[in-house]
This record gives sequence, structure tokens and C-alpha cells, in this order.
Amino acid sequence: MTEFVTIPSEGWTLHGIVHLPKPVARERFGVVLLHENINTKFGTHRLYRQLAEALADAGFYALRYDNRGTNDSPGLCHLSFPHRVADARAAIAFFRSRYQLAKLTGWGLCMGAAVAVHSVSAALVAEEKLDGLILCNILAHPADASLPQFGYHKVDLPSLAREMLLDGNLLRKLWYAPRKLNIYRRSLPRLANVLMTRYRDRGPELDQLRAAIGQVGGLLARYPGPCLMIFGEKDNYRTSFFERVNLRDRLGLARKKNPPAWATVKGGDHTFASAEQTQEMIRYTLEWLKSFREGLVSSSGSLSGEDRGISAAQVAN
Repeated sequence: MTEFVTIPSEGWTLHGIVHLPKPVARERFGVVLLHENINTKFGTHRLYRQLAEALADAGFYALRYDNRGTNDSPGLCHLSFPHRVADARAAIAFFRSRYQLAKLTGWGLCMGAAVAVHSVSAALVAEEKLDGLILCNILAHPADASLPQFGYHKVDLPSLAREMLLDGNLLRKLWYAPRKLNIYRRSLPRLANVLMTRYRDRGPELDQLRAAIGQVGGLLARYPGPCLMIFGEKDNYRTSFFERVNLRDRLGLARKKNPPAWATVKGGDHTFASAEQTQEMIRYTLEWLKSFREGLVSSSGSLSGEDRGISAAQVAN
């Protein structure tokens, strides 16, 4: 069973969907899912939908939501990293309060994992705090923030104009524009502002993102709570984390009082694209969460009892 929700965040309205557990446990545990990029629609993306359904089947509340101005969340917004963090904090506070959750864990993929770590650090009130983190293929090295999938690239306005003018669809839209004057009157000024802001601030914006991503390792090292880190075996971010961010455990993660647990999805890529990879990632997530819910996560962050492919020691490798 699911419920559609709206979440206020700094004057914006975020749209989300909550997967309700079956059956409902006496002590309510929740998981908020933080997406990896702006093009991940909460209603359709296979990985998030399958994960949320699996969480609900296992007795957890699960929230998926769209950041401001993206997908089903209305408005036009030049989405920055601080916006993502602010939206995450708003979603966490809403989710915990609305469903009276006893414990709430943040699950993030790529940039979503970086947002989860920053959200923990930026939480100002009890409702915004997370009790645990699950970080998948975390974006933690500043250079990786320059990759084109994040959209933080220079805008070549002459090339953009040429492409738009040669696009017959645009000419057709202009032809019919007078018939839709009210729509254009409301949306065009804001759209123009977004485009001009991206062009004007393209350099500082990327620098700001790199600076924020560069803080992830240090924030993770200072995070005192339980944490599970999952990497795809073949994902480049796994190499970035262990050979550039935490080479020879320079962050001291393995020496923490509560070091992160660690799991590898065999043959896994960045988004666990195959059915087998997705199921293995979901299995690691559920096993850690169930042990966390039952109080069986040890002080080392790993699962007690039999070896389930999750450990803490490999974080230092």
C-alpha cells in the first residue's frame, strides 16, 4: 500500500510517495531514499521502486521524493547541492513526524549518499536527524563531481541557440505561443532566469559542488552512528573512494568506535543495473536494517552471528 504526500521545503513543494509496511510493527522504523541525480523520477525508477517495495514487505516505512523543481515536484529551479540538503532535511523531518517513526535511516546512492552525509551534519533539530546511514557507491571525490551526468558543465549559449533555432519543434511552439500566452507568461521569465543563472554562475557553481563533495570524507569520519557502505564491484566510485579518498584508511574509518560496515555487490555497476545486482544490493540493505532494528548490529557496525557478506574490516583496505 502506498500514499502520495507533499512536503514543504523552503517555500517549495516536494512530491513523494510513502510505501507502508505490511504488517505494521509496534515500533516504527523508516527509510528515506535519496536519489543520485535530478533525472530520477520517484514514481518510475526501477531500482528505487523495487527497493521501497522490498522495505515495505520487510516491515519498514519507505519514502521516495523528488527534489524541488524536478520531475513531479513543481516549479523551475536551478537545483544546487545546498538545495538538495535542505530538501533532504525537510523530507526527513516530515517523514519522522507524519508517521511517528521511532528510528529513521537514510539510504543514498551516489550524490544521494553525499547528501545523506551532509544532511546528518546539517541537522538542526531532532526531527531532522538520521539514526543510521546506508551509502551506496558514494560520491566522495571532488573530481568526480565534474562528470557530465551531474549537469555542472559550461553552457555554450551560441551552440544552444543554434540547436534551438534549427529545431522545428521550437518553431511550432513559437507559432502556437499566442494561444498559450498565460502559460508562457508565468513560466518563461523563471525559465530565462534559470538559464541565465546557469550561464553566469557556471564556474562558481561547479566549484561549490566540488567543495561540498570534498567535505564528504571528513563528515563521514566524524559521523558517530551506525553506517553500511555498499559498492558495486566494477563501479569507478569504489576505486575513487578506496584509492583517492580513503587510501590506507587516511580517514580513520576502521579505527572509529563505530566503523562503517561494508558490502560489495559482485559484478555490480554504478546503479546495480541487472536484476541480480539489484537483488543482491537489496539483500544487503535488508539484512543490515533488520539487524539494526533488532539491536544486533555490533559496535563494529557489522552483523553479528554468521558471515553474510557484510563486514567492517574491509573499509580500511
